[in-house]
Amino acid sequence: MKANVKSSTLKKSVQQPTITGADRGPRPAGVPALELETLQDTEEEHFAIIPKDAAGKIVPGDLTGLSMSWGSPASTQTQQCFATEMKDSAVVSALDKGESLQLSYRVQTQRSPLSSHKPNLDSSHFSCKITAQTNYNQSNTVRPNSKMRDAEELTEDRKLQAVIEQVMVDQLSRAVISDPEQNAVSVSPTSVPLRYRRTLHHTKVKTRMSLTENILSNKLCFQARILSRCGREACRKLIGFFFTCDQTLTVYEYRNFGKNRWNALPFITRGVYLNGGRPYCLQDIYQGAELRFCTDGPHLPQSLRQQPCLTLRVTDVDDTAKRALVTQSGETLHRLSKEELSDQNTLKEIQGAVRDRLKGHAVRTLINLGRDLQTLHLKSDWIQQKELLRRSLMEQLCLTQQDFEAVWRIVSRRAEGRVHPADVMRAVTGEMSENRKAVFLKVYVKLDPNKTGSIFLSDTEKFYRGKQESDAALKADLNPDFLAFVREAGKVTKTVSYAEFEDYYEGLSIEIPDDEEYISNLRATWSI
Repeated sequence: MKANVKSSTLKKSVQQPTITGADRGPRPAGVPALELETLQDTEEEHFAIIPKDAAGKIVPGDLTGLSMSWGSPASTQTQQCFATEMKDSAVVSALDKGESLQLSYRVQTQRSPLSSHKPNLDSSHFSCKITAQTNYNQSNTVRPNSKMRDAEELTEDRKLQAVIEQVMVDQLSRAVISDPEQNAVSVSPTSVPLRYRRTLHHTKVKTRMSLTENILSNKLCFQARILSRCGREACRKLIGFFFTCDQTLTVYEYRNFGKNRWNALPFITRGVYLNGGRPYCLQDIYQGAELRFCTDGPHLPQSLRQQPCLTLRVTDVDDTAKRALVTQSGETLHRLSKEELSDQNTLKEIQGAVRDRLKGHAVRTLINLGRDLQTLHLKSDWIQQKELLRRSLMEQLCLTQQDFEAVWRIVSRRAEGRVHPADVMRAVTGEMSENRKAVFLKVYVKLDPNKTGSIFLSDTEKFYRGKQESDAALKADLNPDFLAFVREAGKVTKTVSYAEFEDYYEGLSIEIPDDEEYISNLRATWSI
């Protein structure tokens, strides 16, 4: 019933009286005539045009519809198309919403081949549209990457400021009355316990070690990471501070607890730490430097306490603040001894020769060395570990007995006798630069956001955007395809460990000498 009412109403609205020239009147002299035939409409819509004679008056006809202003006579095709549209709209209005959408789509598809009236558009119009669309697509692909990187830099700055505030709060929160220096001087030689000897009258208002915000402001901030083959430890975000007022050093860890909760927790307690028998100074902190600590700290996790030594690699330093602090403190430049210079030159020569021999098969060789290291962890005797490591390096890298003994002696001297097999392999083959390592860690954290230490094969196949080869490439090619490598590594567990993931990209770093090319390859492969 409602459909009949709507259709009748529509018919009434369509059957309007014809508009005559007397009703509208002639075109004013100051108004130019409209040339509707020159208009170009890309959507191919057809509107009714009121015909007029040579005098400019409207010619009465059978065409009904919307009243238009002055223009040229409409063709027969236009009138037919308009009549067809009016019939279609009358039918569509008589149906419900869901059926009208389907019918309108059906009507458009049926009518499109019949309508031969097309606007006269030249090829330049379409070429301009295609060029504009291409430029828009290119700008859309570039802008999100730049915006993403700007957002990452802003997030890193906020993290750094949050850690600095937390460090200042922790260092200034201790009251002077509870300073351990208050108990340095005994009041009486009685046998009373130390905490009862001092009275309020013997308490100092300010101790020698009491700190203020101005004193703590003279600090050097740096970022570091743990040298480890465990993904959980290697992905820890560490921020360190060196205070020039007393040559002390502390390291904090920035940790996320869920999406919106974070905290800066102490990782290494503030104190004076030695480097080869002398305290650390400003000259010891630079990008690529290694800071070694004992593993008996109160804030270290249990997994790190089992290691003989904790080694941190400095990844970023504020060089401007460092130069200002060196000038302010008047610290003299620390020069390396002849023995240290000799050790550096020896390692550079060995690494250069080894990396030259690895060209063309670096990925596969480092993967095999990493698997040999996993078997070495099962050996408790360090003498047996040394012998197995020597055989592996001599077999895989063609390393001589003399070079192996030289590397072992240098690593043992630096680590004060606490040698780890991974440190020896790292000293022989070298490592990628810190700029490359930063992008590599971003890729790994994307695949392992919970930092469990392993990656699922499903996640690697989901995010991988590089070339894909068959599994046979792993046996035929000296440098296997990544997907073929992870599929073989995760046959049983369906996961790939951080160490295996790192070995693959360490080998790829040897094959690609240019930093920009290597970083661009990582970003394009994993869409970061």
